Amino acid sequence: MGIKFLVRAALLLKMSILRMIRKFLNAAKSIAAQRLTSALVILACWLAVASGPLTAATFVRFDTNLGTFDVELYDVPQMESTVANFINYVDAGLYVNTIIHRSTTYNPAGIQIVQGGGFVLQGTMLNPVATFSPISLQAIYSNVRGTIAMARTADPNSATSGWYFNVTDNTALDGNYAVFGSVVNTTENPGMLVIDAMAAVPSYDTSPQLGGSFSELPLTAPSLEIGSLVMINSVTVVPEPSALVMVGLAGLGLATRRVRRS
Repeated sequence: MGIKFLVRAALLLKMSILRMIRKFLNAAKSIAAQRLTSALVILACWLAVASGPLTAATFVRFDTNLGTFDVELYDVPQMESTVANFINYVDAGLYVNTIIHRSTTYNPAGIQIVQGGGFVLQGTMLNPVATFSPISLQAIYSNVRGTIAMARTADPNSATSGWYFNVTDNTALDGNYAVFGSVVNTTENPGMLVIDAMAAVPSYDTSPQLGGSFSELPLTAPSLEIGSLVMINSVTVVPEPSALVMVGLAGLGLATRRVRRS
């Protein structure tokens, strides 16, 4: 009995030691994988810093009476004239004291946008924004939620200063309107909270008082007062996030551009 007991005890001890060794090896593999991942991220960040920005990107900041948010403009050759046109208005200060003059979010069956860039508050008057020459249509990106696109008339090549934000996916507009940027929406910079706040403002038909362009005017109160308007205080160019931040955003899949499918 004593010998059998000792043999059994030895076998149990061996099995226990083997289990401990397996656990140790699994833990070591996990730690090694984590360290390898961290090392790869650090290497990617170093390469990004050493080689310069991942892409030539322009960021602009919208300061509004409902909050501040940033927009990344799509600096690619196919959108060059559209982005340059928008920056011309920004640099000229022509978006200062402009308004969101149109919101379609009251109609769930239609497109869901908030539109601005067309009218400026001067004293107590709403006047059209001074415009440069119209630009040709460049439409390669999809009208998905959070993107900004150029507004225009029925003429595809008539866009000037006006723009709109897509509150939801409005893919029915694809191919007909130039999407040229997207709202930065991260934990540190949740820009879509401001867009959604704009979209939540009720719209009123003020065309009898102000004209046909104001049939869907968002007002924070049901009165034609300056304090009820959704104001764009300014739009300014801001520095691009650092390469480290851009690598992190790319790794998290936070910066996604959806190209329109033919």
